[in-house]
Amino acid sequence: MKKPSAHYTQTIQSEYVLFEEIEDNTLLIDCEIDCQFGRKQIQEVKFENCRFSTVEYKQTEFLDVIFQKCDLSNFNFNKSIFYRCEFQTCKLLGTQFIGSTCKDVSWLNCLMNYAILSEGKMNQVCFRESQLEEAFFHNCKFQQTSFELCNLQLADFSESKLKGVDLSSSDFVDIKLTPSLAKGLSIRFDQAPAIAAMLGVTIKN
Repeated sequence: MKKPSAHYTQTIQSEYVLFEEIEDNTLLIDCEIDCQFGRKQIQEVKFENCRFSTVEYKQTEFLDVIFQKCDLSNFNFNKSIFYRCEFQTCKLLGTQFIGSTCKDVSWLNCLMNYAILSEGKMNQVCFRESQLEEAFFHNCKFQQTSFELCNLQLADFSESKLKGVDLSSSDFVDIKLTPSLAKGLSIRFDQAPAIAAMLGVTIKN
């Protein structure tokens, strides 16, 4: 997985900044970010502990962007593109990524309960040490996607092909998926009862 490029030529701290006016190669720390008209692309920017007054960022292309310690709950990133991006210790409760394309993207130590990533295309994507309770992954296309040490209780993978997906290091008691599309999914032995129940199979001691 490729990491975001992080060569910043300027730092802005504790200022009010318009999203449309952010220049490439900028580090923003403790800033108030407002968005009036949106923009098509943002590149090589890091948002560190920034506050956002607008939640609409759909159909935006994010290249080499890092969000660190930001509250992005209920944001709309639908049909956006993320290349070489990281979300580090961010809050993304109910955040929407419907129909988005993610390549070389990591969510690290994030709170993502009820997040909606349905109909997304994910290539070389990592979810690590993140809370994904009741998150939605309907009809996603996974390629080299990993879930490492995550909470996936009641996460919904319905209509998604799970070949090559490994959930064995993550935790769940109940999970939703389409049994006919689960071939190639890797799980632990103690996770098997949840999958077997969907197949109408009873596991006896």
